[in-house]
Amino acid sequence: MDVDTTIVGAGPYGLSIAAHLRSARVPFEQFGTPLDSWRTFMPRGMVLKSERFASNLWDPERRYSLKRFCEQNELPYQPVGSPLSLEHFLRYADWFRAQAVGEPRDLRIIDLRRAARGFTLKLSDGTEFSSRRVVLATGHLAYQTVPVELAGAAEPLVLHSARIGDVARYANRDVCIIGAGQSALETAAILHENGARVRMLVRRDRLDWNAPSKPRSALARLLEPDAGVATGWKSWAISEMPRTFRWYFPPERRHWFVARSYGPSGSWWLRRRVEGNVEVSLGTKVHSVGAQNGRAQLQVEGPAGRGEVTADHVIAATGYKVDIARLAYLEASLLDSIEREAGGIPRLDSSFETSVPGLFMVGITSAPVFGPIMRFMYGAKHAAPVVARRLKAA
Repeated sequence: MDVDTTIVGAGPYGLSIAAHLRSARVPFEQFGTPLDSWRTFMPRGMVLKSERFASNLWDPERRYSLKRFCEQNELPYQPVGSPLSLEHFLRYADWFRAQAVGEPRDLRIIDLRRAARGFTLKLSDGTEFSSRRVVLATGHLAYQTVPVELAGAAEPLVLHSARIGDVARYANRDVCIIGAGQSALETAAILHENGARVRMLVRRDRLDWNAPSKPRSALARLLEPDAGVATGWKSWAISEMPRTFRWYFPPERRHWFVARSYGPSGSWWLRRRVEGNVEVSLGTKVHSVGAQNGRAQLQVEGPAGRGEVTADHVIAATGYKVDIARLAYLEASLLDSIEREAGGIPRLDSSFETSVPGLFMVGITSAPVFGPIMRFMYGAKHAAPVVARRLKAA
């Protein structure tokens, strides 16, 4: 088949772009399992860090918001201060997809290369087709980062927090979690609540917790507005002006800011589930990990000096780093032709288009260019209409 536009991925960005294209009557095909990383890899019992007002998928008329879903289903809704469970969010996402998008084709793209009329794509069922434009909205999983000091043992002894799977299998097991951010803290809480013996190893000398959020007066919100990420006017600008962020700052300044802003911290509602329940070793650095007798052996250094820690599993809640070379479906010559700002960061224009005409990249891949908000689903609010306008005009 020949396709005008192909969306690769059916997460928050892919579905939001699809909703905009459908509304604009731009023909497209979408491939991917809807919210696959959310359903498959995020642990049962997870709660979203983003506030409810920032946990929407985005159609052009804003008809299918989380608030409207709650109203139609007689569910409580409060913009801030009311944590949203993963289960509740997935129910909303299914409703949004049914109303605004339709059903993506549940197949993976395994090869993408340039062709005379755009691109040739190969699907996981062996089918090949051509597409004039392609939007890559494949999320964060390809960019998971495990520090080199943890490379001495393989899965399932050492694994990234995005790959922990069914939490029940950790019951009565010793688990070490490396990290101090939301992923580390929530993983620790969930595993503890499911019967694991959990210990966190944290390089920093303290854990940081976000202040409790709650509905505030109009004056308080004027002085320090709620934003897609955190609160305050600086956070509001980052959340609402990503294209200005790209235009105003040079690449090296943007990359530095994105890598260092909004550092490791835990949501206020998570604190009571961690403190007093999970052992936390602060000021502790892991030098290496090995395997012996089916267990992981960690060589660590903490306030009391060097020592050894053993565990059945080591979970690296160590984040993600954009590197488009990790997108395995990109054919080598296509990958080489994509201009970079630095390292694996693609150069994107103001419409999220790469240096290869007709190839777009959104979501976390675009975060070093458009700012930290693109690490969150709230960023789809900006990417979806911009990409849709560009595709409609071309």
